[in-house]
Amino acid sequence: MNFLTKKSPLDRYIADVESYLPAKNRADIAEELRANLAEKLADRAEDSDVEVSEESEIELLSEFGHPLRLAAQYQGEERSLIGPTLYPFYRMSVLVSLVISTCVILSISLAEIFFRVDLGDVSSPWMFVNTYIYIIGVITAGYVLTERLMERHSYLDSWEPNAMEQPDNALASAWGALVACIAAVTWLVILNLFSIEHSLETLLGQNQNPIDTLVFWMKIETVILIPQYFYLVFNQTWSRNRLLLRIGSELILSSGCVVILFNNAGSLGLNYPDVPQSLASAFYYVLWGIIIATTLGAISYWRKLRLLGISD
Repeated sequence: MNFLTKKSPLDRYIADVESYLPAKNRADIAEELRANLAEKLADRAEDSDVEVSEESEIELLSEFGHPLRLAAQYQGEERSLIGPTLYPFYRMSVLVSLVISTCVILSISLAEIFFRVDLGDVSSPWMFVNTYIYIIGVITAGYVLTERLMERHSYLDSWEPNAMEQPDNALASAWGALVACIAAVTWLVILNLFSIEHSLETLLGQNQNPIDTLVFWMKIETVILIPQYFYLVFNQTWSRNRLLLRIGSELILSSGCVVILFNNAGSLGLNYPDVPQSLASAFYYVLWGIIIATTLGAISYWRKLRLLGISD
């Protein structure tokens, strides 16, 4: 999809509402909404003897309000803790976090069983239960707080249809951003299970365990990414500051991998002697893979930043 391609306000509005709806009945609701809006626009044009224009579309959409609020009307009855506006996101968040955490934790447990890799509390017997309770608690508290803040500051009331811009990738949609946000939260919870020393020595790779250094840098990057993904759930437009922050996020992990390569990457085998030499050697390729992927990501966002500057 072209970054500079524009759609009509009506098309963008329906796409935004559709992105907030569960996949089960998303298409049917979007079709019904489009027909309803088109009929109202036609009636207004007939009454005023004026053709349908972008201005008339914006005027009508302003009356309907924020796409998230309209989508909530299709979500069913009120709920006491999480209201219908955010409940579909909350339900999906819990499901995604459980799937991701189960896969990651099982992988870590298998690594300890087969390679005797001691990662501290990560493989303790109560790890699964504690991790799930922790993650669900964090997600629930986050949604309750978000809903209260949205109501207090009338966030949805400040929405304007003429501020909509077309997203340029799959992640820049409500559900895509939600999955990314929950995946990042889940990943951060799992990273916090690792027993590492949060010190400057660990950050700079001056200790003897490259895994600790890598985990430390991953934590920093994830903490910066979470609010970015969360913001995307409610607003899928790009801005100069958001692009700069995203470029910085990509370069943080890349810098961490460079630090490890030049300092303590070779000491992996000393810390985990039961790990096969082939896997220890593969650690270098993993680091280089991360460096290449994050650098390409930073370049991609830099190109978008330049295109945004051109369009301005």
